[in-house]
Amino acid sequence: MTEEHLTTDQLGDRVWAILAATAEGRDADVDELLVALPWPDLITVVCGLGALATGAVAGHAGIDHTTARGRVADAARGLLADRIAQRERPDQ
Repeated sequence: MTEEHLTTDQLGDRVWAILAATAEGRDADVDELLVALPWPDLITVVCGLGALATGAVAGHAGIDHTTARGRVADAARGLLADRIAQRERPDQ
């Protein structure tokens, strides 16, 4: 980690760089893009990635942009609950 904080524009660039590296399966590059960030900047980048994901999921599901955040959050919580329930079920 470093103590040098990035500008808002630089953090936005980092979000897009992580998206590109992830899409290409370059995990080592993602690590390099995250490892040196101070905690507040890391949180900003993670929130930026979450915002991109929310928009992508909303668009894929045909959810109106004005209600996207709440509906995507509800859907994500439902999927998370399903995943947990599946892990907690005894093998059949």
